[in-house]
Amino acid sequence: MKKFILKVMLFISPIVIMAIVMEELLRKIPNDYQYKCSYLDHHSNDIKVLILGSSHAYYGLNPGLMKYNSFNAAYVGQSLYYDWQIIQKYDHNWHHLKFIVLPVDYFSLYGKIENSVESWRVKDYQIYYGIHSSHYTDHSEMLSNKLLLNISRIKSAYFNHDPAVLCSKLGWGTEYTLQKRKDLQSTGKLAAQRHLLIQQGCFGENAAILGAIIKYAVKNHLKVLLYTSPAYKSYIQNLNARQLNSTINILNSVSKQYSNVFYYNLLREDSFAQTDFYDADHLDNVGANKLTHEIDSLLLNIEKRPDNAITTDLVTATVR
Repeated sequence: MKKFILKVMLFISPIVIMAIVMEELLRKIPNDYQYKCSYLDHHSNDIKVLILGSSHAYYGLNPGLMKYNSFNAAYVGQSLYYDWQIIQKYDHNWHHLKFIVLPVDYFSLYGKIENSVESWRVKDYQIYYGIHSSHYTDHSEMLSNKLLLNISRIKSAYFNHDPAVLCSKLGWGTEYTLQKRKDLQSTGKLAAQRHLLIQQGCFGENAAILGAIIKYAVKNHLKVLLYTSPAYKSYIQNLNARQLNSTINILNSVSKQYSNVFYYNLLREDSFAQTDFYDADHLDNVGANKLTHEIDSLLLNIEKRPDNAITTDLVTATVR
């Protein structure tokens, strides 16, 4: 029996050693999560505008074009739970924070990253942000991705020296350019189908998290700018009316209930043309510049006016 155990240990030890080495190599590859966490660790005290949310904000808002000192802490698939966790992680560091900018889109109140095709990203919040996850695979790079993908990442980073941090210095996603634009018709239908999440039963949980963010802002004298991201008509035409309207209704409701909350609906905004979209629900770099200027103007408008003087068309906008 002892010989058998020894043989098994001798057999598996190279595999274990290889797994440990691969885990270390993977963790040392720079990535956007690591970069954003490090930036917030060192500069959260200086930020006046904190941008959160999913890929719609990650690719859609460029802090480098904003007048206030801003940072884009949004990311692909980032659901409201992780927005809230990031806010709480730096609770004692927001000394100059005045605005939280957060897109609440068609899927935001109904979906969770854990239930999506992006669920593998949960481990990045655990490993690089220190945001707790109870699932054991979320504590490991090796266990969270397929072996061939991990090998490909190691090859890309250590042999090809491909860039691994894909955001700007202020957190904006730079990959979605006009030159790389995808077909807007096919991506619209596919994205709308993927974002139909009304049956997942997450609305109450996400609405409560949104409420917690707003109450945190009230307590800390912050203003919250909520917006619905612009989208191309092929996406809008395929949206479920019930899911969309319930989202719009709760945003209108909270903007009326709280004087520090302002809702701006850009879903059907006419100023965004076909050339502003990378795909049917994401802006390209041209559209991101346009959206950034619009959001920046709105922040300036909010800053200049007392709460009770903000124009009602900005806080009660509805889908046209």
